[in-house]
Amino acid sequence: MRNHLLPLLLAGIACLLSGCIALPGQEPFGETTYEDNQAQRVYESVCGEMEQRTLEDLDGYTIELTQSTVSHEFYDTEEYQVAWHEGAGKRYLWYQGRLYCYDGDKLAYRDMAWEELGSREYAARQWELAAQLMGQEAEELTFKHIPLSTATPYLLTAEYPETEWDDTSRRFLKLSFGLDGDREPMTFTLRWQERGTRSIGVSYFPLEGSTSLPAERKIWSFAHDLGLIQQGVPAISEQREDREWSRSMIAGIDFDSALAQAEYQEDLAFPVPPVQKAEEDT
Repeated sequence: MRNHLLPLLLAGIACLLSGCIALPGQEPFGETTYEDNQAQRVYESVCGEMEQRTLEDLDGYTIELTQSTVSHEFYDTEEYQVAWHEGAGKRYLWYQGRLYCYDGDKLAYRDMAWEELGSREYAARQWELAAQLMGQEAEELTFKHIPLSTATPYLLTAEYPETEWDDTSRRFLKLSFGLDGDREPMTFTLRWQERGTRSIGVSYFPLEGSTSLPAERKIWSFAHDLGLIQQGVPAISEQREDREWSRSMIAGIDFDSALAQAEYQEDLAFPVPPVQKAEEDT
């Protein structure tokens, strides 16, 4: 019996030492949650710092909108610019100056500038909402030290009451700030939920040196559906661990080779998420 218990005991000790489990009164992975008064001081400092910043300072962004099985996603990073939509049996991909639409049988496409998507204007408008929220008291604050997050080891989260914005009721509003070792804001994300099941998140970060593994996965998945790449989308841990390999796989995709059997549609458009006005949801 002891021989059977020994491996379990050793595994438990290893897990405890690595931080994946915690003793009572402790947090996993060496994380620390600070007292409310310290969270308030950090919040005031961060909001003061953010007053001096604009979208030009954190000029990379991602937008993710999900509702049931439908998604709209935009990734504006230094390495990848990608727009993605999935719903109603179709997949749309904007990549390298073209918009593609594939329904599992036929591929349509057209030349299209990134600016036509209007994602930057949307991100700028949500920045205005974030700035408004930073000028008011938060309902709840959480400030944590996360040592495993080397670039932004501190996380400040602020929650706000329901707010009307652009004629839409926004619930469960939350701002999350990634802070560096000096507790200076490096990134932030605004999240909320609109009536029904629609959830939206907009993240802002410095464009220089930025990338997005989810954006890379969208390109890979679409190319795989078209038969342009035989390797299926890898686990995200593989992407993270071997960036050179992942980048080489994406660089080797030849979307031009799929155009011979595709239809050019001048009126092809990226689906726009329908606006959910507050009065329509009551």
